[in-house]
Amino acid sequence: MLRKEDFEHIGTLGRAHGTQGEVSAKLSVDLSGLWEGADTSPFLMLEEQGLLIPYRVLKRRTKGEDIDLITFSGITTKDDADALTGRPIWLDRDYLSGEEDVEDIFDLQHFVGFDLYDASTQSCLGRAVEIDESTINTLLRVETTAGEELILPISEELIERLDLQGHRLYLHIPAGLLEL
Repeated sequence: MLRKEDFEHIGTLGRAHGTQGEVSAKLSVDLSGLWEGADTSPFLMLEEQGLLIPYRVLKRRTKGEDIDLITFSGITTKDDADALTGRPIWLDRDYLSGEEDVEDIFDLQHFVGFDLYDASTQSCLGRAVEIDESTINTLLRVETTAGEELILPISEELIERLDLQGHRLYLHIPAGLLEL
């Protein structure tokens, strides 16, 4: 039986792209080099009613900077692809464990849904709900445990530690920012 603990949530499927069963995906992991040299086509797990179902990837290509277009085995029409819209995508952690630095393959969007901790106090501030990369400084929007909104800068230099299995992000928060 497949256990979610053995997989990492890496994105969500979007709408069908074209009429041949290709589907768009917003992924937090760069898949381009993960299966190089593999003898067989890779699998991604799609979540259906809380269960992980393996889907063989036949083809993957990028569209723009942040969208992947994926063709799965058995998905050959627009209707087939449309039926997958909104499904969470999971990747076997074994694919990630071979990386020299697992953090390097994630973009900051991956941290949406993670619990945010203040690295200096180890206290939970809330849950990351959005990454805003539209400004010069990337911002993290957090829904606090008190139900308020908190906006913090985020960059690789501010990340102290990641707990991928526990979905926890430990961030150095600039002095005085929490008091605003």
